[in-house]
Amino acid sequence: MQLKIPRVSKDPLIISLGQGQQLYIVGANGTGKSALFQYWVSSVGNSQFKRIAAHRQTWLPSGNLTLTAQTRKQFETNRMHWETQEDSRWMDKDPTQRQSAILFDLVAKDNTRARTIVQYIDDNQQSKADELANKSISLFRQLNHLLNLGTFEISLENSNDEEILALRQDSNLRYSMVRMSDGERAAAIMAADVLVANPGTVFLIDEPERHLHRSIIEPFLTALFSQRQDCVFVISTHEIALPIANPTAQIMMLRSCRWHGNQPIAWDTELLESGEHLPEGLRRDILGSRQRILFVEGTANSLDLPLYGALFSELSVIPKGSCEDVIRAVKGLRSTYGHHHVEVFGLIDKDDRTKDEVCELSQSNIFALEVHSVESLYYCSDAIYAVARRQAELLRHKSNEMISAATQNALKVITDTSNLPERMAARRSERLVFNRFRTQMPDWKEIKATGKQFVNIEPIDNPFQDELDIFNHLHENGDLNGLIARYPLSESDVFDQIAQALEFRKRKVYERVVVTCVHDDESLARKLKDRIGPLAELLGVQNNHDS
Repeated sequence: MQLKIPRVSKDPLIISLGQGQQLYIVGANGTGKSALFQYWVSSVGNSQFKRIAAHRQTWLPSGNLTLTAQTRKQFETNRMHWETQEDSRWMDKDPTQRQSAILFDLVAKDNTRARTIVQYIDDNQQSKADELANKSISLFRQLNHLLNLGTFEISLENSNDEEILALRQDSNLRYSMVRMSDGERAAAIMAADVLVANPGTVFLIDEPERHLHRSIIEPFLTALFSQRQDCVFVISTHEIALPIANPTAQIMMLRSCRWHGNQPIAWDTELLESGEHLPEGLRRDILGSRQRILFVEGTANSLDLPLYGALFSELSVIPKGSCEDVIRAVKGLRSTYGHHHVEVFGLIDKDDRTKDEVCELSQSNIFALEVHSVESLYYCSDAIYAVARRQAELLRHKSNEMISAATQNALKVITDTSNLPERMAARRSERLVFNRFRTQMPDWKEIKATGKQFVNIEPIDNPFQDELDIFNHLHENGDLNGLIARYPLSESDVFDQIAQALEFRKRKVYERVVVTCVHDDESLARKLKDRIGPLAELLGVQNNHDS
């Protein structure tokens, strides 16, 4: 796919985009981003374009499926005509039917897949049914997975091909899609629009962040785009963190647009190479103030992103993979701060780093958790108490009994699991020994300045027995909090037992409810921030100064 942009006083800019690739368009208000989308649709032809406008409607008059196959076909003819009209740049014609068409396609395509599988089974072609079921995924399942990545506590289901219902995962309460929150509907409709598109579609998405919180939009869009590697995505945005979070994407910068009457005819624009930082002048025009980013470990599917996104909603939280990836990202952006004015922080698992290592990292705005890992936050006593109180209200149980059961069941797992104390002590000792060896390793300057024999490893005492004594002491005293904070108990069934004692069949559901509690309970958020330590303290001081 080649996109052509007429330029002011320059030759046209030609951008080549292959399937699965992304182009981010950034620029201040009034520089012609929406006009450029309109130019492409009108001049190239709109048969392969699908535009998601900034002025899109997110509310629905009904969750019922009101279109027929014939009215859906007629609407598509009308839509393709409307998209070429000048006023489509600021007016969404028949937005209600546009939303209904997306929901119609969602149900129709999901039903087509299901009917095909059933037909294979009826024809005694089980192998073909299995093949189709394995290589394709239900659109509703894909959609609900994307909503979960956005930390939404809902899923959608098709009710007899007549109405799409929302299901709250923490209460099994079903209700019409029209009653979803604005952000939930916006995310669901955008995701459905992308999932039902034909292969080869070029999406023109204008301001995807308009209806979604910045802690949600980055992982949500990344996951959504990854589902359609057979499409092309062009995204116009004011959210600088989006192209930063997608370093392989191309970035186009718009400065102004030249008009002839009511028609845009040329743009002052340039294409930035992948990973190139945005100029300060553009960044100031777009945002008007300094933005802060928090890099964390993990991926869009890991535990880090939803919890830290809820705790630090004033930051853009971006998962970067390993702790080394987080460290490199923070140091790289800090070293070029003058090019982008993005203030960055990093949060990594402590992994038994020494005090000197933790202190040295903090000088670069990289902070290590006070506890062992992010699981230590999800399953600390503060989180367990908050979830137990929530469950007690819903199920009419006594919260203290649920808390006691969670604690006792977890401790019993430790008692009943063969060699668990030894394994936990050994796992922590392994990290301690590794860190001590690492502190004795020479850096590049020492390697360069030293002769052939430059490594002198000092003897290290085996910490295993001391760690085993600490583990057993905490266990004997019933200090589940201390055990969770210090050891990698995610390798056991401890967390599953805690979730089950609080009436959750799976620990993943418990973990999602923890995130919900953080959103709703300022006291829990404050307690978890206290467990995170210096980063939360620093951000708290900065926020107080800003206010």
